[in-house]
Amino acid sequence: MISGIISLFLFTLVSSLTITSFLNSSQEFFTGAVTSSLTTHKEPSNSTSAFEITDEIKAHINALLESNGTNAAIVIGIVDPNGTQFYSIGKISDANNTTVDQNTIFAIGSNTKVFTTVLLAEMVEDGLIKLNDPIEKYLPSNVIVPQYKGHKITLENLATHTSGLPEFPPNYCPIFAVSNAQTLDDKVQYVRNLMSCTKNYTFDQLYQGLANTTITREPGSKYEYSTFGVGLLGHILTLKSNMSSYDELLTKRILDVLGMNNTSIYLSDELKSRLAIGHLSGREFPLWNISNPLVPGGGLYSTATDLLKFISANAGLIKTKLDSAMQSSHLIRHSTGFLIPNNIDVSGKNDDIDLYIGLGWLITTNLGNEIIWHNGGTIGGYNAFMGFNPATNRGIVVLCNTGVADVDISTLGLNEKGKLSSLIWNLLSQ
Repeated sequence: MISGIISLFLFTLVSSLTITSFLNSSQEFFTGAVTSSLTTHKEPSNSTSAFEITDEIKAHINALLESNGTNAAIVIGIVDPNGTQFYSIGKISDANNTTVDQNTIFAIGSNTKVFTTVLLAEMVEDGLIKLNDPIEKYLPSNVIVPQYKGHKITLENLATHTSGLPEFPPNYCPIFAVSNAQTLDDKVQYVRNLMSCTKNYTFDQLYQGLANTTITREPGSKYEYSTFGVGLLGHILTLKSNMSSYDELLTKRILDVLGMNNTSIYLSDELKSRLAIGHLSGREFPLWNISNPLVPGGGLYSTATDLLKFISANAGLIKTKLDSAMQSSHLIRHSTGFLIPNNIDVSGKNDDIDLYIGLGWLITTNLGNEIIWHNGGTIGGYNAFMGFNPATNRGIVVLCNTGVADVDISTLGLNEKGKLSSLIWNLLSQ
């Protein structure tokens, strides 16, 4: 039963691809057209630059929203040495006709993971920990940590998804079997129940889930995407930092450094007033916070403006004390075997590229051009993408407040021909 739940739902914290097959059928129960207005925001940029949000990209984004009645909104932001540009379409919510913009709050799902892995790289730079340290070194002595024939899981294994740990703990939200719901109302209620279930997972349960996990291969030998592993990594970093929470650690070491004042796990009333409400097939969902043990793998909310600050720092457009850690996180450390978040196999679809993992970041390359990226989605009705080209210092962020069954933003890093992903790839590759 657990494996069925994991394969159906819990991926949505990472890339929202497995739940797509379950939710796609719900669209036939929803009719009507999106009523949306659009606005373009431009900040200082060189009009001669080829790096711009083109009319073709805008038209494709508009069509995604207008074709299926999602009531969703999208914000896209790009940055290069000439400045930033933004384009947005859609409203904050059914009750709030404010048009979304670069300062609107969205959940970013598993994009959170690269914040956690940059934290790891920075703490390594500071000499607080080592990548090859076994994880049991930093956990309470009574916690049972799985091994494989004497080979121990290291911090780097957690950050590169090569630990052998499954995508989610075996005891994470076990009370729901795969839903047989046929109507949209049933499917929406099923997801609401999952949202409620996943809020209450504790650190003691995380430890128990770890103890009850059997790994079947040597750590470091194979990529297998694991929100479980990154959640555990964030917990270990928090314990080592002696800070009260992952939230405090992230704020002090990254968010405050970059001036990301609108990025948070728990939203203030002011940030909530700017939240684009999440959707499934046009239905609004309540605000959802993932349980604390897995927050480092998918719990952040942010804006396009804030995320472009993070991308700018990673792409080398701004210089900070995080530079060395960020560069370390970009280094190729393992092939993914053409698996992407949620362990989806994309081999045969992208014959001209290779796909690797750094510390958290996915690296797509045609052995001449490199795009570093991540994606994410949540059961609360969001999916997002961010990526950059380190050679050209160009970056992009796309945020959407509906799941991939309605509007698939999370696959933008795959360069699928004839789709928005190929337009984004071409934009970054110029």
